[in-house]
Amino acid sequence: MNSSPLPLSVLDLVPIPSGSDATTALRESLRLAQHAEDLGYERYWVAEHHNMGAVASSVPLAVLAAASQVTRRIRLGSGGVMLPNHAPLAVAEGYRLLSALAPDRVDLGLGRAPGTDGRTARALRGASGLMEESFERQLSELMAFGTGNFPAGHPFAGTVAAPAGDGLFPPLWLLSSSGYGAHVAAQIGAGLAFAWHINPDTAGAAAAVQAYRAAFQPSATFPKPQVIVAANVICAPTHAEAEELSLPLGLMFLRLTRGEVASFPSVQEARDYPYTPQERAVAEASRARAIVGDPAEVAARLHRLADDVGADELILTTMTHDPAARRRSYALVMEAMREGVAVAAD
Repeated sequence: MNSSPLPLSVLDLVPIPSGSDATTALRESLRLAQHAEDLGYERYWVAEHHNMGAVASSVPLAVLAAASQVTRRIRLGSGGVMLPNHAPLAVAEGYRLLSALAPDRVDLGLGRAPGTDGRTARALRGASGLMEESFERQLSELMAFGTGNFPAGHPFAGTVAAPAGDGLFPPLWLLSSSGYGAHVAAQIGAGLAFAWHINPDTAGAAAAVQAYRAAFQPSATFPKPQVIVAANVICAPTHAEAEELSLPLGLMFLRLTRGEVASFPSVQEARDYPYTPQERAVAEASRARAIVGDPAEVAARLHRLADDVGADELILTTMTHDPAARRRSYALVMEAMREGVAVAAD
């Protein structure tokens, strides 16, 4: 086991539990950001999802702006901005503004998936023509708007992303669940955030990370490659309780496969749901992608994941119906990971 601390971060989807509402969910997420900072987590990132009743993370920038006012140290970032849904100038301006609110602690994570179904993606993009833009072209424009460094003859040269000023464009992270994002991240000298929680193919993740490190081109913000790996985690004092807390994950993902818009279910709702054998298989497969257990089990699996994939840092997403159980999970994981490091150092 590694004798040095492995940085841990938080990826928040802002879950809306059944019986609650978006206002309460957002308050709980701000409380989570403060809790994560107090526990020593490195980053608090917010995902972008649309047309999902179970989460309130449709506009990460709004959540992050609020979090910037109730935290002091923890880095704040998108995990990530789904770039095909947005005009590059709007993204550059939004995250430059966030950097002015939280100087030197903003990350800009970018993905090329829509974060939703195809119909909703078309509605998001409207008649703007974003659907026809390539991800590489959008990324190039975003970087030019963010830094002001346009190629010669670029049609937007001279357009200044507001607010103006040096040091406001945050470090870029490319989100990836395959080799493509790793390739692009290496080309532009960005950090790599691998979505193992979406694609838990450890061998494939390790291959993508190795290829990224081998092809990495240093940049001003990343003089060397840096890899974050995302994992879905539920930790409780006992394995049995953690398994129980994970039951709603299966029902949530089952509803997603049907296109149902519903809030995040409770344990009782998941227990009472009349699954067919096929539905239960879908639910169990979804739960199997999560790391679920008591503190020792979870810490061991996280250390193994980091070693197997080659992660410099892990970012954990935890979805429970009870916000207190979610905060407790993050506290138990941090304590267990620190204890493991202390034992390895003895």
